[in-house]
Amino acid sequence: MTDIAATESLATPPTTRDEAWPPLRHAYYAAWVLAAAQMCAMLNNGVMTLMVEPVKRDLQLTDLQMSYLLGFSVVLFYAVVGIPAARLVDRHNRKWLMTISVGIWSLATAACGLASTFWQFFAARFGIGAGESINGPLSYSLLADYFPPDKLPRGIAIYNAGLQGGNALSLLLGAFLIYVMAGLPTIEVPLLGVLRDWQLVFILTGAVGIPIALLVVSMGEPKRRGHRTTPVGTKPRGATLGQVLAYLFKHKRVYGPMFLGLSFTSIHMMGVGAWIAAFYTRTFGWEPATIGLYSGLLSLALAGPALVGAVWFNEYLHKRGHADANMRVMAIGLSIAAPIMIAAPLVPSPYLALALFGLGPAMMLVAAPSLNTAIQIITPNEMRGQMTAIYLFIVLALSQAIGPTFFAFLTQVVFGDEAQLRYAIAASAAVLFPATAITYWLGVRPYRQRILELRAEGAPV
Repeated sequence: MTDIAATESLATPPTTRDEAWPPLRHAYYAAWVLAAAQMCAMLNNGVMTLMVEPVKRDLQLTDLQMSYLLGFSVVLFYAVVGIPAARLVDRHNRKWLMTISVGIWSLATAACGLASTFWQFFAARFGIGAGESINGPLSYSLLADYFPPDKLPRGIAIYNAGLQGGNALSLLLGAFLIYVMAGLPTIEVPLLGVLRDWQLVFILTGAVGIPIALLVVSMGEPKRRGHRTTPVGTKPRGATLGQVLAYLFKHKRVYGPMFLGLSFTSIHMMGVGAWIAAFYTRTFGWEPATIGLYSGLLSLALAGPALVGAVWFNEYLHKRGHADANMRVMAIGLSIAAPIMIAAPLVPSPYLALALFGLGPAMMLVAAPSLNTAIQIITPNEMRGQMTAIYLFIVLALSQAIGPTFFAFLTQVVFGDEAQLRYAIAASAAVLFPATAITYWLGVRPYRQRILELRAEGAPV
């Protein structure tokens, strides 16, 4: 059977043999556990952004070298084995895969605190990428089997709370640890030598993964849904990468706008995430602890209303009969966020910049559950892990590799002055955000047509 033919077989809609969905209390518990795991992952990466200046100083790095540690080192694992490894998600027990994943990235985070050279730090960051590479595919695959399609935006909104909460808590915890560590005397460890304050922060952050891994173990493994080709009592065989790519190509008008649009904004947001602390320091003279405190509190304050609004707006459009509700929410959210993100780095007050840098991502957060719901419900179960891995590689891995270095290039080469970082951020937003909004609006009609086709075939979408 050819890949195309096999793809059509795998894409057959679920039958009535599917059992009832898990109780919602179990689904919500799993969503919160996965949110905690995501929060742990974001904590590791978020603390790194607060440590840009001290790590750069102590390891004697340039902006470009620092950008490689912020982005490319983590992405390298995705490029080498991330997508093939995602087939494990479609074939094996996802709870235990997630437990192993949390353990790997936590150990690698602690290893960052033991690094004394660029290449040691690079290797540790590579380990973080190894642990986090299948975190997204695992989480979305589990949620899609825990929640029915009409409730899936709620589960993904909870999961996204881990993303936003992890960003906020990483800033708050980082600020707290920086404040505490700054007052401690130098610590000398046998064989390791002197440990600086930023190294201790990484070691303590890595230890957070221990209780998170125990939480993941307490979660159940839901029944995989929609496997007509899997005999009862046997392990799901999953789709091959060739079948997934064939399905993606066949429905490129549906997947393309989602992948391309988020790629644009992700490049910018990865760059902002990596350099935001440096922006406040270079532009307004703020210290890392101050940046972490204010940014973290604002992110926490806006995350709840944004995610509640995301669920309400999505369900409102569904009740109004919009088959394209998921895609429409994305287009509206990014259209509103665009002017806010362009203006944020250009305002004269650090507090106004803080407000805009909080409000813009909040509007993007309104769109986030709809995007991930859209991808899961139009993708056959046997392909969800690998499809999500491809999506994350294109959207997140590549943008994480490009974003920090893109900002460093604009600042160092185009503007020729590290103090001009604010203009590099504004220039990036002025190009990438309008491009994203236009791309999403162009994707509304193809997405609506695909949903109507799936409904006609009997799929519960």
